[in-house]
Amino acid sequence: MSHNNENKPHYGQGTAAGHKGNSPEARQNSREAAQEVTDTLPRRHQQMMDAWTPYGAAGAIPEEVAKDLGLPVHVVRPRAGELAKRGLLHPVGRRLGGMGCNVMAYSVVKPAQATEQVAA
Repeated sequence: MSHNNENKPHYGQGTAAGHKGNSPEARQNSREAAQEVTDTLPRRHQQMMDAWTPYGAAGAIPEEVAKDLGLPVHVVRPRAGELAKRGLLHPVGRRLGGMGCNVMAYSVVKPAQATEQVAA
């Protein structure tokens, strides 16, 4: 029996939600919840891309996008990380977030300096 995982959603590739837990029950609950999120990721990722696009090259922090969408930031931040892993969102620097800490801003536009460094 072959185990082909190439097309299977995977957290490390930004195509599946992560899960964790300290007890067997918590891990099971978390795994089930993550599977429900994973099942809706294509729709959620498109929603995130549509929300980040108007910010252009300047990008936005997850708190801004969460406010635009009327969603809690804890729903938006993981999607940003997944899209960054997939190369669809690009980090464009850190900005002051709502809790007074610097947080990563993302853009749908790949920064020019990253392109120049690759070409050099």
